[in-house]
Amino acid sequence: MNGALVTTEETRARRAAIAAVKPMATRLARRLQILSSAVAVALGLLHAWNGRYEISPDGISYLDMGDAYLRGDWQVAINGYWSPLYSLLLGVALRVIKPSPYWEFPVAHLVNFVVYLCALFCFAFFLNEVMRHQRGEANKVAGQWAGLPEWAWVVVGYTLFMWGSLELITVRYVTPDMCVAACVYVVSGIIVRMRRVAGGCLTFAVLGAVLGVGYLAKAAMFPLAFVFVGVSLLTGGGGVRRVARRALVAGVAFLLVSSPFLIALSWAKGRMTFGDTGRLNYAWYVNDIPGIYWQGEPGWSGTSRHPTRKVMDAPEVYEFGTPVGGTYPPWYDPSYWNEGLTPRFDLRRQIEVMISGIKFHFYFLLPLALRGSIAMGLFVLFYMSGRGWRIIKDVAARWFLLVPALTAFAMYSLVHVEERFIGSFVVLLFVGLFSSVRLSEWTGAHRLVTCVVIIIVAMFGLTVGLSSARAAYMTMLDVIKEESPYINWQVAEGLKQVGAQPRDKVAVLNTSIGPPGFLGNIRSSDNMRWARLARLQIVAEVYSREDKNNFWKVDDAARRRVIGAFDQAGAKMIVDDEVPDWAAADGWQRIGNTDHYVHFLP
Repeated sequence: MNGALVTTEETRARRAAIAAVKPMATRLARRLQILSSAVAVALGLLHAWNGRYEISPDGISYLDMGDAYLRGDWQVAINGYWSPLYSLLLGVALRVIKPSPYWEFPVAHLVNFVVYLCALFCFAFFLNEVMRHQRGEANKVAGQWAGLPEWAWVVVGYTLFMWGSLELITVRYVTPDMCVAACVYVVSGIIVRMRRVAGGCLTFAVLGAVLGVGYLAKAAMFPLAFVFVGVSLLTGGGGVRRVARRALVAGVAFLLVSSPFLIALSWAKGRMTFGDTGRLNYAWYVNDIPGIYWQGEPGWSGTSRHPTRKVMDAPEVYEFGTPVGGTYPPWYDPSYWNEGLTPRFDLRRQIEVMISGIKFHFYFLLPLALRGSIAMGLFVLFYMSGRGWRIIKDVAARWFLLVPALTAFAMYSLVHVEERFIGSFVVLLFVGLFSSVRLSEWTGAHRLVTCVVIIIVAMFGLTVGLSSARAAYMTMLDVIKEESPYINWQVAEGLKQVGAQPRDKVAVLNTSIGPPGFLGNIRSSDNMRWARLARLQIVAEVYSREDKNNFWKVDDAARRRVIGAFDQAGAKMIVDDEVPDWAAADGWQRIGNTDHYVHFLP
């Protein structure tokens, strides 16, 4: 009996000691959160500045869409492939700031940085809800086990955020994936709060509205919205009528936000649709249908209603000047040029794509460096918890975080997956796993957590830290030495100096690289960059892949026919960056000090 009394006294003393240090731990966590936020802001700004001149073909299309929205050209702006929210943000920024062409791409990266700050704020909300939830659970079982201390949550959480945002999604890409991340964090935070405080109709209205914003950022959020709403309904509990009422509120809020675009898009396409992104990507990546030059082959793929127009066979020349707008019409609205394309389920190819997706995730989640240190840290924490098979139950208890993340992984694995697509869901996955850790209040637990956190932060320094150091080095070089204008701007300015005018039409040579297929059909993005900066529209091109259909390797008669086809397409000039020396005699002029040449048509 005396032993029992001693044990009880020791337990009370331990609980009293823990209660005494809680205020101090809370202050430490707040200071670490401020410091981590400052580091995240600094690194985000550094990465955005370092990549200020980089832009992908996707980014050019979003910029073009932003222009169309701001000038009220709805027929051009409504697009079945690209979502509207991000293009609107870019368009508003360009309208307000009014940058010169030289600064247009940096302004796009400024928008990226602002969205990154919003995502940081949304993640802070999510992480705070996770810590409150953990705190509530720990209080219910005080003295039995404890999760990660709040200071560890802050360090690990912000490390995950910076890794997911700067290395996976990145602020270098002019894409809407960071907008999606912000919405994912807000929705996940709301769901975690529902585990602690029952959500009413207002909560579900906010949830539905945020999911609507997510859909406007990227069409992939449309099917995922059903998953998030389903998880929230199961989390909130209640009877059938209560669940039905909440589902109705969330659905109405989602439609209020998304329906203007849904209605406009369906009206433009003449059919009910929430977007053609999934359908086209399935055809491109699973059925191996060409992404731009689909002409209706193979026969089972459907009837092409308005394909890009093939005007020559040897070499292959395509014209696409009307009716779609944008710098490069085939990539401005792929849904128009691929209208009539019908994907087909192919079990063999589907299995191949799924295996490829699984390999990607396995390679992505389990190698060395940061992601390996996270996986190993989780393994050590689970092993040292001594909970044995109960770990499975602990992990399953975090289903409300794991189910949306795993669903996103599965969805992309069925078609095509890239790191930027799943960046926020990887963060969601690891937060869910870390929140399932249960450590007994033994004296070595604190040291164990400290060691794991140190390892994760150290490996973070080897990944994000090294890339940030490189960005800082390149930024210092820009400051120390006079920065030379980037090549695409030089080409754009050079074309203006030799007579090119905004809205002129241009043809390009040998622009597609790689084998037939989706990525192989997208020409070098350099052409889209200088054309965008010069406000030109590419209306025709020679489809060159590997060593086939090279304009400079065909005979003189074929080259004359190509030039004639470009002239009939309405092009005023031809631009190329692989012009042989002997071409100068045929009227090709070098553009400034670049490797690009221009040939004006009569």
